[in-house]
Amino acid sequence: MLAGLSAGTVLLAVLLAGCGGDQPDLPDAAAQKKASTELIGKLEALPGAKVTATIESSLDGGQGNVGADAELPADATDAQLDAVGDSIERTIWLSHVYPLGRININFTRAGSSVRVLQRVYIGTAKEKLGDKYGPRPDGRPDAG
Repeated sequence: MLAGLSAGTVLLAVLLAGCGGDQPDLPDAAAQKKASTELIGKLEALPGAKVTATIESSLDGGQGNVGADAELPADATDAQLDAVGDSIERTIWLSHVYPLGRININFTRAGSSVRVLQRVYIGTAKEKLGDKYGPRPDGRPDAG
């Protein structure tokens, strides 16, 4: 039994090493913090909406999960919602946050807490952002 467990452990280590071979090294904690702080600052400075952003990582939920809540004027049109959404997506995608996990963008209008639009990108759905905005900085993948 112990030999089987040892072989299984070796196989798991080989599989994990093979999965990460094409991925760049994770940045150190200071670089991750700097990238996160810069992204939040850029998102919260975007014109057209009051944006509140967070970046969370956990063992359960994964790393580099970006959340953005955008409050637009009460009379914002659908075109304005789309324009703000595209700006938020582009800013997140072209940030130096790595790994980049789940992306969740919620839209409300001033005076209401009811969400009028949501954009969520998880796993391979993030490939759409690469098609739309080009490659991530520094050749970083989207971290699936």
